[in-house]
Amino acid sequence: MLFLRPAVALTTAWGLPIIFFSGIAVLYFSGITLNLLVMFGFIMVLGLMVDDAIIIGENATYHMERGLSPEEAAIEGTYELIGPVTATVLTTIVAFLPLMFMDGIIGKFIASIPVVVIVLLTFSWFEAIFILPNHIRDVANPNKHPKERALFIWITGIYTWFLERAVKLRYLTILITIAGLLASFALASTMKFQLFPSGAETTFYLRVNMPIGTTLEEMRDNLKALDTEVRKRIDPAILETTTMIAGENSADQREALKQIGDRFGFERIILIPFTERDVKAYDVMSALEKDIPSLFPNMEISFAMERPGPPVGRALQVELTGADEATMTRVAERLITMLETIKGVYAVESDLEPGDPEVRIVMDRKLAAYAGVDLATAGTHIRAAFDGLRVSTIKRGKEEIDVTIRYPDKAQHDIDTLMNLEIPNKRGGLVPLHRIAHIENKSGTSSIRHKDARRIINVSAEVDQKNMTSKEINAQVKARSSEWLGEDSERLNVNFGGEEEKTQESVRGLIFSFVFALLGIFAILAVQFNRIGYPILVMLAIPFGIIGIVVGFFLHGAPISFMSMMGFVALTGVVVNSSLVMAVFIQRQILDGVPWREAIVESGRRRLRAVLLTAITTVVGLLPTAYGWGGFDPFVAPMALALSWGLMFSTVITLFSVPAALGIAMDVKHWLQRKFGKQVTVN
Repeated sequence: MLFLRPAVALTTAWGLPIIFFSGIAVLYFSGITLNLLVMFGFIMVLGLMVDDAIIIGENATYHMERGLSPEEAAIEGTYELIGPVTATVLTTIVAFLPLMFMDGIIGKFIASIPVVVIVLLTFSWFEAIFILPNHIRDVANPNKHPKERALFIWITGIYTWFLERAVKLRYLTILITIAGLLASFALASTMKFQLFPSGAETTFYLRVNMPIGTTLEEMRDNLKALDTEVRKRIDPAILETTTMIAGENSADQREALKQIGDRFGFERIILIPFTERDVKAYDVMSALEKDIPSLFPNMEISFAMERPGPPVGRALQVELTGADEATMTRVAERLITMLETIKGVYAVESDLEPGDPEVRIVMDRKLAAYAGVDLATAGTHIRAAFDGLRVSTIKRGKEEIDVTIRYPDKAQHDIDTLMNLEIPNKRGGLVPLHRIAHIENKSGTSSIRHKDARRIINVSAEVDQKNMTSKEINAQVKARSSEWLGEDSERLNVNFGGEEEKTQESVRGLIFSFVFALLGIFAILAVQFNRIGYPILVMLAIPFGIIGIVVGFFLHGAPISFMSMMGFVALTGVVVNSSLVMAVFIQRQILDGVPWREAIVESGRRRLRAVLLTAITTVVGLLPTAYGWGGFDPFVAPMALALSWGLMFSTVITLFSVPAALGIAMDVKHWLQRKFGKQVTVN
């Protein structure tokens, strides 16, 4: 209402409930539930939904200020901008569309955001084109001819003064803009990257390994004792609950180092939501990590934080693949030793954890052949003695009961009984096992893992994000590969999984989305302008949106993340909207014979109100999510922060640098005309 007639402002806002309820209905019938990401999609598109209505409503207001009736102004204002408004909606949809088809778990996780945006933008376009003009006609007072507000007249005067000088000093204007872009690239290179920043953690784990031979009952009792000590050290006001599981040491079924067995267990500690406490989950876990292990010397305890967002694995996960198990073991041990010396690295684990003790029976083939015993017969009798051999079946009514013979439990644990087991030979005699075999006592392997039918060994670790990021620890391990690979590098294949793998996967997906968005936006603009030069000028606002994102994250001390990069991809469709409509007016005036300087300044004055309104409404819709007004979520906040800061800076680019760039294009056009002596169009 600061810039538009109250009636027009009211009718513009009227469309929001209609759009929202229509979008919810479509999502309901599509089977999409209302979750955090869907709600974020609604919040993010809140400012975008009214952009179409603002552009048309502002244009109708302009015509009413020039003396047209509400009905005539509504028709003229809509007809004049139906093409550009449709193009602005399509460019935004094209920017969000590829995010629906990103690969991997992260793509599935964020797919609902572009769905919500596309559905609501489609309804907003329909409302702005077909419903809003009728509202303007019905609500606006036909007998009242409004005048421009004093505040807007003052703002327009200041803008015109700066715009005239930006066009006059157009080369300096573009040079300053490019310098700002290059400076933002340099600044971004110094900033940290985290796939999903920390801050919203509420759950962490104490993973417990006990000595070989521990029974399930003993593990249960030890976990209860552990839970008692944990609860003593956590303020009950911030503790939600704890749960304990005996028999495995990870709640995540996708965990690369998940171990199952009686001597494994874990405790899950769940704190109240981070918005309701002052203490960070990492601080609570660190305090326990200092005290708890010394209280339970019979336990090997490691700590792991459950980070918000989709499951991406551990900060560092190295997969070693090779034919020689001894080489893989040697390399894994060297890597573990190196990781334990790096500050900020904790919870270093591997597949090298020893398993239960094993008794291996090694047959002497020569003695067995001399005694007339074949290996298959020996194996069958040894298995029958311990696993049992079915010799008969007893029927009891309709039930059949197997009769199995085997050694009694006590005999199964006696090595002498095993070695005195008599094996029949081919001559009809019996040969004691100790005459043809000997015993080897070895520690078994806790787990044997394969990938693509090849034996692998995993080494993983977590990092304290106060000291380093996943990207930094992976880069450091790769840079120091000569220390832990050594001369074995040619005999092994090394693959970095976990968060590093998901990071590369997500970055590839975002690059594809960005390229797809650029090509789609260019095609839409080329159809709208029927030129090639104008689309390039309009799209100049896209890279300069990076300036706002980098500056915003730098001032907030926040790392660049996947969600902030996704915000930039989404920004590509949003930032062209204002410059598109302005460029349409400039093009029309130049085609009508208006001198290009006058056309640029007049179009800037004409579109200033719409540009400011669309930018302000979108930014205001995003700021509560970006800054947590009413509830902060670190997962979605980076995307809102990127969109809001990027849009603020790109709006300035639209108001000054895009007109300056168009002026340079006109200089090039005139130079070509003088050079070749014929008419040249900006295309």
